Amino acid sequence: MSDLIYTATTESDYAAFATLVTEYVAWSRTRYASDAWFVEQVFGHQSLASELLTLSSEYGPPHGKTLLARRDGQIVGAGAYRKLADGSCEMKRLYVGEQFHGRGTGRKLCEALIAAARAEGFQLMRLDTGNRLLEAIALYQSIGFRECPPHREYPAELMPYLVFMELPLTPVQAA
Repeated sequence: MSDLIYTATTESDYAAFATLVTEYVAWSRTRYASDAWFVEQVFGHQSLASELLTLSSEYGPPHGKTLLARRDGQIVGAGAYRKLADGSCEMKRLYVGEQFHGRGTGRKLCEALIAAARAEGFQLMRLDTGNRLLEAIALYQSIGFRECPPHREYPAELMPYLVFMELPLTPVQAA
């Protein structure tokens, strides 16, 4: 069965999003156990524990949007974006449960987030990810994201391990 992508609007939607974000953190800790310092510092720097308590205000209207993917009645993935100070937006917390990898759900969520941001008038979408998340980087590149200079501050010791990317959301006008 195919995925149904929809916008989070209820407390239970944001609770499902929080569950997936928590699952992503656990997955990251397991997959990158040899780099546990990095995983802990990134999520600590991002104040993830407090973010989990404010997901609907952080990634809901008017500051952003959260999308969920449902398959066979089960939430299998999620992703969000939030407005940045410069009028662009930042894709965050894109994750599909490990048992659902390889079915195109991440691509569908990513494309739906881009379409929603474009429809809201954003001209640029940014993101950052770990340099060892090769599958995520390949997905983002296949959709059109390109590496760019950092758009947010992280501690200096983390910077070599991060990849910053952006995607223009408006067509480039010919001169």
